[in-house]
Amino acid sequence: MSNSTRWTLVSILIAANVISNVVLGDTWVQITVSVITGAAVVAVLIDYLLRGRREP
Repeated sequence: MSNSTRWTLVSILIAANVISNVVLGDTWVQITVSVITGAAVVAVLIDYLLRGRREP
């Protein structure tokens, strides 16, 4: 995965998290969306730290 793809994905996930916080408020659906998007962002960052620096 290239760095531009990686950071685009992180941006989309964070935007989805922010939009769900605004639209859904304090509901269980919003909490679920936050957990899923948060876990995905962490996974992408771990991928960057483990593999991203080795790519040419």
